[in-house]
Parts: sequence; C-alpha cells; structure tokens
Amino acid sequence: MRSHAPLRRLSLLTAASTALALTAACGSSDSSSSAASGTSPAGSGGGKLTLGIGYFQGAALGPESIISANPELAAKVPATFKLTPMGSGVAGLAELRGGAFPVASGVGNPPVVGAIATGTPIKVIYAESFDAAQLVVPTSIKADADLAGKTIGDLNGSSEDFELRGWISTKGLTDKVKVVGFPSEAAAGAAYKAGKIDAAYVELPQAYDILKKGGARTVVTAQQIAELGFPSLNVLVVTEDFASKHADVVQSLVCQAMKGLTAVKGANAETVITNGAKLVGAAPADAIAATKALPFVSNETQLSWFKDDGGDVSTGKILKAYKLSADFLKAQGRVQKIPTDAEIASHIDPSFVEKAVADGCDK
Repeated sequence: MRSHAPLRRLSLLTAASTALALTAACGSSDSSSSAASGTSPAGSGGGKLTLGIGYFQGAALGPESIISANPELAAKVPATFKLTPMGSGVAGLAELRGGAFPVASGVGNPPVVGAIATGTPIKVIYAESFDAAQLVVPTSIKADADLAGKTIGDLNGSSEDFELRGWISTKGLTDKVKVVGFPSEAAAGAAYKAGKIDAAYVELPQAYDILKKGGARTVVTAQQIAELGFPSLNVLVVTEDFASKHADVVQSLVCQAMKGLTAVKGANAETVITNGAKLVGAAPADAIAATKALPFVSNETQLSWFKDDGGDVSTGKILKAYKLSADFLKAQGRVQKIPTDAEIASHIDPSFVEKAVADGCDK
C-alpha cells in the first residue's frame, strides 16, 4: 500500500527512476488550509459539497493529489477537495469508518480486506497502482532455489508481506525460507546491509540503496508477482453511503482519476506533477521521479481487474486477490473470520469505471 511506500519520502531525490534502470539491468494528521496538508482551492466554490479524501502524503502522487492540484481536472469534480493525510491504510479506514472523510486513496489489500471482514461499509471503485517493491538478494544467490534455508526481511503484515509470501509459495519454498517482519521498510533495508538477514523485499528507495553499493541483484518485483497471481493493488475506496447519495461526485472523481493518469504520462507531465508536489509539500524533483516510477494500473486494463471477460465480479482479479489476502490475514491472526466470496464481491463496484470508460475518460 502507498502508506508504506518510501517512494513517498522526500530524502531520495531521484532514487526511484535510477532504481528502475538498475532493476532492468538486474533482471516495487489532520487537514488544514495549508499546502502541506493537501487542502486545495482548485475545484472549490461557494455552496459546493466538500469532498474529504484520506491520502498518503509524500513524493509519489496519487490521483487525489493530481486532480485537486490541477484546475483543469479539479473543475470537473462538483465538490471542494479536502485532503487529510493518513498514517496507514488500517488507520485511514478506521478514520473513514468514524466519519473523518468518505473517500480513502492508495489503500492496499490487507487493510481493505480487513475492513470488509469487520463489516465496514465501503466500495472499491478504482484501482490506482501496484506496489513498487522488489526482492533484493546478494549476487552469491544465483537461483531462486538458493534461497532455501535463508532469511528474508520485509514490512510486517503489509501488502509487501502478502506479495512476498505468495511468490515464495510459487517457488515451493514456503517451508524452506524464513520471513522476518520489520516495523518499517528502512529497518528491513538496514538489517540487510548489516548482514542480519540474507535478502530483503523492500520498496524502491531501500532497494536502490542496496543495489547502488554493488554485490546485490533484483530477483522479482511486485508487478511480476502480481502476474503470478498475487497482486496487491492500491485502490480508491468510498463509503457506501457517500457513493449512494453523491454518485455524480464519485463518478466525476473516477473519470478525472483516469484523465489525471493520462496527464501524468503526457507531454505536460512535469507541470501536472509539479502542481501536485506544491499541494502536498513535496520537492518537485522528488515528485517527478517518484510519480513517474510508480507502477500505475493502466486505463486500458482498469476494468479487467474488476471483473472477468464475462462481466462477473465474483471471478474478477480483485476478488481473487482479496480472497488470497483474506487467507493471509487469517494465517497472521489479524482477522477472525474470512469473508465469503459474496461478501467480498458486494464491496467491489465496477460501475463507476464502466461509465468512465463509456464516457471516454480513459482517453
């Protein structure tokens, strides 16, 4: 989830883009009116509904920051944006449930599935991005099988933890590899550099920090793990009540999220991202590098995550990923009851993406 992604930290100016090149060579508080809090004048106006969105503040911009910071996008949403930083996906969804805001952005599998398991009335309405984590090992490990008997560090109980354990299972190494959870990505990276663990599954800046010193290589990325059947998506969620009462606002938000993604990849990308950086208090150079490196879910594949080719949500890729995540959470002792397929499906709503595509928002 984006809450744990150090792409959103401001200390590594161009680590994200440099790390992508290295990977290719080697084989993922309260709001206020201040810019740093994310409250945006764009799209605001007298009498407009206030659209509260919980978000992860930092250099890698999500759709909420891109839209609200760029008037040509924000003006299409009939609401005044109020962005509130979240400390984590779990904490953010707890705030959402308590009424702090009706929309949360960048939330990963475990928090969403945990919320579903506890009956939180939310709808998943848009798939934003994959994690940007990767498994880094010393060059002495030549093949996947060489990880047998080794210890891998990751962020405890996170989306990355789900991804890593899924990948390990595809390699037949579940009972042969020890996974040790750390309280932060930085702690996992530091443990690797200190020789306390044999490998680390960490986000891009930590991976880059390891790779740039030499003697290490990337084995697999979060995107590649997603293709193996263990995707962790950072998604946009909304309360059922808000989606029902303000469907027009939610619809325009999803449409502009697609338009924003097109803008981030277009000729004026740096201007669009710089506007967002100013809104959240990030250095433009950081935001440009980190946002361009973020593995967004493309507009072209957006609907394919919500439902299968026959239009069935119950066999769609998001539901399948959430079922695996539920098993993961149960094994970790973080949920008491695994939600049924029908319960999960009732929280996945493709209708907003469907209409956005029909309206040409993906162009």
